[in-house]
Amino acid sequence: MSDSTITKRAIADSLKDLTKAKSFDKIGVVDITEKCGINRQTFYYHFSDKYELLKWIYYNDYILPSLGDLTFGNWAEKLTASLTAMKNDYDFCMNTINHTDDYLKNYLVDTAENIFSEAIDVMDHNNELDKEPIKYFSRFFAYGLSGIIIEWMTKNDMETSPEKISGYLTELLQACETAAHDENVTKLLHNY
Repeated sequence: MSDSTITKRAIADSLKDLTKAKSFDKIGVVDITEKCGINRQTFYYHFSDKYELLKWIYYNDYILPSLGDLTFGNWAEKLTASLTAMKNDYDFCMNTINHTDDYLKNYLVDTAENIFSEAIDVMDHNNELDKEPIKYFSRFFAYGLSGIIIEWMTKNDMETSPEKISGYLTELLQACETAAHDENVTKLLHNY
């Protein structure tokens, strides 16, 4: 692991620790640097603000580990792993989802949209779909997945098991796949 990554991890761990006693919106860069034992310049060398740090944590701790060898065959397993990691960091995740206004929610939607867009590009290996509908389809699925995750965090208090959520989404994917092979749906998609 590079020195930069070690420093970023130490800063991230400091923020995670701070969120056990203080809401994210009340934590400042000074709090993070004092907890980590670094100066502000070091923090700003790695992150522009605490929100960039927050995105780094979510991406590196909950999203990136599942993207490495992600396939259509193992996506439910990968989603389960991401949700389990979030549940294991319950205090941090609940604090940040509840005290960042819509910042974190928007980040999750944007990240999911990029992932879905790439997946649709892979499925459309013959380049039969126009790019504009792909954008809308990706956004639609991103809002759906992110909405389920956010609701799981905020309204369900992460009580439903990650395996059960992945199972529901697998059933939905199978229904979408069946519909995609339907002649009428295929015509509809090609009319865009």
